Amino acid sequence: MGSSPAVVERLERNLMSLGIYVERHARESGTIHVEYETAAGLTNGDLGNVCSELRDTHETGWKPRDCRFWVFDTDGGFVGQWAVRAGWLRALDRENLSETDFSTLVLSTREPADEPPAAVPAFAEGTD
Repeated sequence: MGSSPAVVERLERNLMSLGIYVERHARESGTIHVEYETAAGLTNGDLGNVCSELRDTHETGWKPRDCRFWVFDTDGGFVGQWAVRAGWLRALDRENLSETDFSTLVLSTREPADEPPAAVPAFAEGTD
């Protein structure tokens, strides 16, 4: 998969203590795909922790890209996916988007697996 983008390295380093373990990443059509494992499942708390790291990375110079997150349980079962759009991070930074609206947009992308743990979809499946 090549060298890790700065944002993925930061996610790997800073989320581990919160029980979020980045397993793989890839870039497809300009979108960064990140697979992570967590015992918690597809929770708002984990989404918030990942988003905080994305925002902090943006504040230190990372140019936001669309990101799609693929969530797995600790046994490797797929539990769902969610996304953050680069434009949402830029709008939040420029104060054209409120924290509440940003959170609402992120939560609107949550796609729990039908019956977790489920079969793992390919990166292109279920994306906009």
